[in-house]
Amino acid sequence: MMKQILLAFSIPFATFAYGQPNLLVSELHTVAGDETIASLVGSTEGEAFLHSIESNNQWMHELLDSGPVERGEIVIPFLYSLWKEAPTLMESDAHRSMATACALAMGMRDLDAEWMTDRYLWYRDSWDEGILNIGYGDLNTYERRFIARGLQRPSWTTANALAHLNERVCIPRSQYAKAAWRSPYRGYNAFGDTVQGPMYYMPFKELWGSDAEMAIEVGGVCGSLSHVGAAAAIAAGIPALTMGEPGHCAYAVQTKPHVWQPAYSLSWKRSLHTTMTRPTWPSLELSQIAHLDEATSFEAGDYRREAEWYESQGEIQQANSAWQHAYRVNPYDEALFKGYVQFGKRNKMPRSWWESLSSDIQKSLLPEHPEPAWHLLQTDVFPSLLKDTNMKKRLRVFQTYLSNLDGWGPVRWNIEGAFDWAWKGKKGEVSRKALLDMLLTSLVDDPKLGPAMVVWAMEKVKDDEALAVAFESSLLEQVGGEGEGRAAILSQLARNMLPAAAEEHDLETFQRIGKKASTLYAPRDVAVEPFAGELLSSGGALRIFNPGNRWDSPDKHWGVLEEHGGWFHTDNGDLPWFEVELPKFGNLTGVVLDSRSGQPGRAKGVRVLVSEDGQEWKQVGETKTGKTMQRIDLSATSPRARFVRFERDGSCMHYHRILIYGEPAS
Repeated sequence: MMKQILLAFSIPFATFAYGQPNLLVSELHTVAGDETIASLVGSTEGEAFLHSIESNNQWMHELLDSGPVERGEIVIPFLYSLWKEAPTLMESDAHRSMATACALAMGMRDLDAEWMTDRYLWYRDSWDEGILNIGYGDLNTYERRFIARGLQRPSWTTANALAHLNERVCIPRSQYAKAAWRSPYRGYNAFGDTVQGPMYYMPFKELWGSDAEMAIEVGGVCGSLSHVGAAAAIAAGIPALTMGEPGHCAYAVQTKPHVWQPAYSLSWKRSLHTTMTRPTWPSLELSQIAHLDEATSFEAGDYRREAEWYESQGEIQQANSAWQHAYRVNPYDEALFKGYVQFGKRNKMPRSWWESLSSDIQKSLLPEHPEPAWHLLQTDVFPSLLKDTNMKKRLRVFQTYLSNLDGWGPVRWNIEGAFDWAWKGKKGEVSRKALLDMLLTSLVDDPKLGPAMVVWAMEKVKDDEALAVAFESSLLEQVGGEGEGRAAILSQLARNMLPAAAEEHDLETFQRIGKKASTLYAPRDVAVEPFAGELLSSGGALRIFNPGNRWDSPDKHWGVLEEHGGWFHTDNGDLPWFEVELPKFGNLTGVVLDSRSGQPGRAKGVRVLVSEDGQEWKQVGETKTGKTMQRIDLSATSPRARFVRFERDGSCMHYHRILIYGEPAS
């Protein structure tokens, strides 16, 4: 009976070989499994469902080519249950796509079927009633999967929670990255119980209809606020996800069509709680591009199925060609490259095949997407390509990868892991020195990657005196410093790399190099009267207008944000400025400005602005005099900020210290 159904709806693709079966139907049956198909065929309704989906290529494509299909034995029966519950899903592209996304979400994690059914029905009815964001109608199935899956905590996006949030939070799509603050930031509840303990929400569990509503009323920190923000977006029909970043409210929202924006995340080391590939931000960016156009993903999926069919027939050359067609149609789909890798392993392809694949991955993904490219190379290609090769070959392959880089790509990523991979392969001082020299030659002039590489290398050589001396000598030669010894090297390094690190929001590099460089200049001996709270500027980064100008000393920028003190000098211009990126969000209580003595006019009329995202600014203060030491009290309003900007019309500014105080907010 199954064979008859399969053949009855066989529609050969024009580009495929004669006699080839309908590969969409074949894959559908493979994904579902024999037991599921047999169960469906055994009932009239089941056969009708199979006919409905097998006669609709668009639907099968949405199911099979919208990201990974996990646990098909759960996905297909659940999709069948929705089809039975709401057969009208076939009357609307949005409803069919959302039903498919909900079924795929069931395979991604263990979720209650009733919980998911209620969610699907809520989205169906809400879209028909016109209460979802208009962008919901333009989402594809891949994007709807983020909505369907819910968040890290399923209880925050039940149908009741969605209804409450949809009614309570109705704002433009671009503003949902700020929706977390619908919940007040509170570390203790009304009874004095800490949010870190189990009793924080316990007294309120039965008072509201959902956990999301409870959090809005009771308050919370970090995880609770991020769930409120992401859940509010999802309740509007906007893709969103929470992210793991201890000590911060971290989530992401698709604030524009196909564009993800991190909300209140401070670190590139964040881990995504919802992912179709890997839990890294660069992978999310690439995956979104891969599924931007459904026609492209569907065409690549057809070639993938063709390749798998050819291989099953023993036609390896045709299969290889079809695989290459697949990833050339959609070169941003990591899964296609991974599938091709498995094909190569199964068929014991020669080293030349692996060399060609390595080249294709780099041509496809570099320089725009270095992190996914490195993941594919290190995890999938190099184990076969570099098997039984010598260290010289390994180093040459790594250098080829580095030569194709141009900065970070979409975001800072763990390039140190790539350096570690090469380091582990180097045995002995001579080979490791060769690696360090190669890294310096390849990256030291890159204002984005260079600082991270040098910090990594300095950590690696710190316990090996001979290697440290050799590296410092090579570094000094590369950066063009004068003099001898650590001081000259460190000063030159800081001058080059502190502005670059600040520009890239790389606080870790700014701190590590800046703190080392602070040993080269004396601390400021003028006392200041602090404001209440912590010194929030400590651990941050300083950006200025035209750093490294003839009056500036970038090697002293680190000390400016610390009690230690330092020095910076902006260039002249129509609107000179400098900006402090705090290491964490804070409610500011005040700012101390410690200026250079002399020319007091340059310290007058300096405006103080704050921002949560570095894009939208609000003025909160201004210097009225040109005194050397000025205190700006912000305790009356306690503005919330991650960025603090200072600007002045028409003339440069110069300071020894910019000390920003307040209470941590996330």
